[in-house]
Amino acid sequence: MKCKICNTEVSLKLKGLIYLSRFDGEVYQCPNCDYLQVFPADWLEEAYTESIAITDTGIVARNLLFVKRITILLTVIDFQLRIPAVFLRVFKSFVRYFCSKRFNKYRLNILDFGGGYGLLVRMLRDVGFNAEWRDLYTKNLFARGFEGKSKNYDCILSFEVLEHLENPLREFDNIFLGFRPNLFIFSTLLYGEEVPDKNWWYYSPETGQHIGFYNERTLRFIADKYGYFYTSIDSGFHIFSKKRLHSDIIRFFVLRSDYFFPTVAKVYRSLTLTDNEKMIKSIFD
Repeated sequence: MKCKICNTEVSLKLKGLIYLSRFDGEVYQCPNCDYLQVFPADWLEEAYTESIAITDTGIVARNLLFVKRITILLTVIDFQLRIPAVFLRVFKSFVRYFCSKRFNKYRLNILDFGGGYGLLVRMLRDVGFNAEWRDLYTKNLFARGFEGKSKNYDCILSFEVLEHLENPLREFDNIFLGFRPNLFIFSTLLYGEEVPDKNWWYYSPETGQHIGFYNERTLRFIADKYGYFYTSIDSGFHIFSKKRLHSDIIRFFVLRSDYFFPTVAKVYRSLTLTDNEKMIKSIFD
């Protein structure tokens, strides 16, 4: 069997996973890029009778965190601050005041790829971002009227998507060769240096929806393949960028998004009311 990322022969690493209480699953690892894939994964049709699993009780809390992190990241990504991160941590209050005078609004188009119910898009628009939604498998509930139909997006988001992909290379081609974004911001939990045992919660066998897993080596392989620089904020939040980022500075701000978000959000003007007016107008057009 071949790796779904780099087409290298994979080896069996883990047996005995029981998906949806009755399907046997095995985990294979690629020796070249470290991608983990679950086989045979022949339960997916049943697993996706509902695209969002009933066990996903963290969906709102997760999106609250993501909207803060994305807001901070996009606002400070070009911020030129020639101060070592260690000094930023010491003088955090001063940094918040000083930087608030120099933050610039991010004005370019954003697409949430695999956007689920549209909750993140709605929340980003509530901040003031021109964000749009796209998802072939889930009904848009919260971002209706803002479906992405363009091919021109500076930034593509993809949160809690990569571990679901049955054909990841096809989707990466779609993103990086089709859209060619300058930024790809995404989440997936890295599994680390060793293949986790079958008790690892991120396998999520009770839902049957997580079938591919990545570590730092995997993400570097993908970034290199498509000509991007790779930066991780932590083990679950990652960035591919066309230009090299000041990773220490960005990591400092994003990891403190709760602290900086109220200040940074003031740079933006919410689209909540203007979107409401657009939707009212669309009813009568």
